[in-house]
Amino acid sequence: MTQRDPTREYRTELDIDAPRDAVWQAISTAAELRRWFAPIAQTDQAPGGSIVWEWPGHHRWEQTIEVLEPGTRLKTRYDSAAPDGRGGKLPLFIDFVLEGEGGSTTLRLVQSGFGPGAEFDQEYDGISRGWPVELRSLRLYLERHRGVDRQLAWSTFDLDWDPSEAWARLTGPEGLGVGANVQSCREGEPFRFVTGDGDVLAGHALRCHPREFSADLESHGHAFFRMSAERWGGLTHVWIWLGAYRQDAAALAALQQRWDAMLQRLFGGAQHAATGGMA
Repeated sequence: MTQRDPTREYRTELDIDAPRDAVWQAISTAAELRRWFAPIAQTDQAPGGSIVWEWPGHHRWEQTIEVLEPGTRLKTRYDSAAPDGRGGKLPLFIDFVLEGEGGSTTLRLVQSGFGPGAEFDQEYDGISRGWPVELRSLRLYLERHRGVDRQLAWSTFDLDWDPSEAWARLTGPEGLGVGANVQSCREGEPFRFVTGDGDVLAGHALRCHPREFSADLESHGHAFFRMSAERWGGLTHVWIWLGAYRQDAAALAALQQRWDAMLQRLFGGAQHAATGGMA
């Protein structure tokens, strides 16, 4: 008998002012996933079926459904980057559990299977930063925009800088103009910033973390706003994201063009691969 290495898991939960069936649809169907999460989503709702979340040009997350209990539980499996010693990869698991009756739901998420070794650290750190942000996007969508297609303005820039240096440049007066200390705000705190291009961003903070800020952007119809500078795969990824609803499409396209040009001004001298897109 051999003793398996201990594993790590990430846990979080969020209360959402929406019926359990609406939350279930939002996490399990492709059309609903595209309204708050990945720009591209595919689902095959059956045990052994597949789920794909994709951010074009950045990440494609392919999973297999392990447990499907409609309205209550969805558990998936996917390959980690760590070898299993038999020519494959060690599995990781994502488990969504919903509880609640009437008009409110508690969503509990557990992501498990992370080993104790350093080869898991980057992914564990990434999902620990990412899920609190993404689930707040889910809550904002369900509580304010349920059933409405999302409009996406999204600008990114990849470069080989220290992420703190990239964050300082992004948040500085020639960038978004919010100041690097925006990462120290409190959830629910109001804000109003004017970017270097003169755009007004105003609303309430949702998630504040080192080199990460997300918000309910009331100035843009309660859009979901996110900016970050995160190290991943040997590069620092600078990210500006606006998930809007019922907004003027031409105005959003122009906003993304200004963000694309701003990132080019800020980081254009660095080695990079810049991408972005409307959805």
